[in-house]
Amino acid sequence: MKRLLSFISLIPLFACAGTHLPADEYFRVDTVAEGFVDAMEIAVTPKGDVFVIERTGAVKIVNPSTNETKLIQILPVELRKGEFARECGLLGIALDPNFGGNQWLYLYYSVKGEPVHRLSRFTFDGKKLHGEETLLEVPHDRENATCHEGGSLAFGPDGCLFLSTGDNTCPFKSSGSAPIDEGPDRKWFDAQRSAANTNDLRGKILRIKPNSKGGYTIPKGNLFPKGTAKTRPEIYVMGCRNPYRISVDQKNNYLYWGKVGPDAGNDSDRGPRGYDEINQARKAGNFGWPYFSGDNQPYSDYDFVTGKVGPKFDPAKPINRSPNNTGLTELPSAQPAFWHYPRASACAGPVFYADQFPTGGTGLPKALDGCLIAYDWTTTRISAIKLDARGNIEWNEPWLGKYRFVHPGDMALGPKGELFILEYGSAWYDGKDGKLKRVTYSETPQAIQVSASDPRMKGLPADHPGTKLITGTTCLACHSTTQKSIGPTYRDVAKKYARDPKAIETLAEKIIKGGVGVWGQQPMPPHPQHNIEETQQMIEAILKVPAK
Repeated sequence: MKRLLSFISLIPLFACAGTHLPADEYFRVDTVAEGFVDAMEIAVTPKGDVFVIERTGAVKIVNPSTNETKLIQILPVELRKGEFARECGLLGIALDPNFGGNQWLYLYYSVKGEPVHRLSRFTFDGKKLHGEETLLEVPHDRENATCHEGGSLAFGPDGCLFLSTGDNTCPFKSSGSAPIDEGPDRKWFDAQRSAANTNDLRGKILRIKPNSKGGYTIPKGNLFPKGTAKTRPEIYVMGCRNPYRISVDQKNNYLYWGKVGPDAGNDSDRGPRGYDEINQARKAGNFGWPYFSGDNQPYSDYDFVTGKVGPKFDPAKPINRSPNNTGLTELPSAQPAFWHYPRASACAGPVFYADQFPTGGTGLPKALDGCLIAYDWTTTRISAIKLDARGNIEWNEPWLGKYRFVHPGDMALGPKGELFILEYGSAWYDGKDGKLKRVTYSETPQAIQVSASDPRMKGLPADHPGTKLITGTTCLACHSTTQKSIGPTYRDVAKKYARDPKAIETLAEKIIKGGVGVWGQQPMPPHPQHNIEETQQMIEAILKVPAK
């Protein structure tokens, strides 16, 4: 024990020369509550209680002081239509800026039996929700493997409410490239009808000002002035694929969001490889999807019927000539990503300002002052992005890498400056291991307890090189070893191919090229970013998973 304490005392305040953040040993990560089913989004009250919503419809509240969780209500929501519409449910929550006085909260959810998402305001009486007032409905398709629903809610300091919506398009028929299929009866595969459509609320981030007596007004500064033909005035940002998590800087009202990118592993004549994006909007704009990705890298105008690759789209003058477009033909110029990286599942967390919270407590330290906290649902990486006074990036560094998080799905600051992190859980559907965690700071370092192994990896041979490769891929977004997710378990794969002498070669090729039909109609996207040697090593590790 004395040797351990001696070692801890020698840990420097900063992890290594040239870094700006305290070492991870100066941060404490505690589990506040657990057992959530498909945990989606959180909202923290002025007193420090935390609302947690589950995709399956439950609204819960957690007292971080006692770790007590109470069920408030279960909304009837549409979860899936067969194997499709798999990202529907209770999607977003936000508290009114005057929640302490009016007890209003806002929920965004998929209406059961109706092809719409609904944004509603409720009153919380301390026990239940009452008096639903519908503010807005977003029509959407629930067939032909459509997905990308967004659903994140956030208030700005001016009282405007932002809502993110996905492009509601099937991405599995585009070979990981732009879904712009204009063929007859192919609207589900064409994001030009949604994200690139100025007259459609999908693939957008909307901004409205809720009224105290119901309804909403359109604030000044949205992308299209009210009354502009073939547009929706609620649109603040267009050209989004799946803006899963958004946040608003509470000092300067800048909007941030993470865009989950497409699956292409390499550049091609049709366009760039898949990129995830962290975006910043200082004012309304078009952020390019499905015509551009990353730093405005253009896609080609591809004809899905003839297979002909046409000219590249022009970010200075995007043109939407799709027969599925009901909006303007000439779109606003496209804005490049604030930060982008190869495809995973980017999310935007809060911007921390030390002077907004009490000093001398356990909130985040001044070293994180002015930092946007970004994270990734798939890879679980967390980054602190230091912003200067104009909102530009000063530095971008990894943070809390010594801790393990399982599909971090939302973040929010508490009243003391502490950071709450909501883990979705290990399974894509109906998992029961979602957790609410709290990050606090200590002036003195402490030993970081080694976390239990990732439940998604249980049973894989620990020392196999293929296992180590799996931890760094997007595989764990859809698979785990023993719990059924959107894809088959590794145990089931090992059992199915146990006696197949060609299994390693067959499965490796399928991973690289993608496939559908063996385990149902949910497609597996191609993964050409992995070479054949790496892929075979991953298959070798999977096939070693024991039957029980």
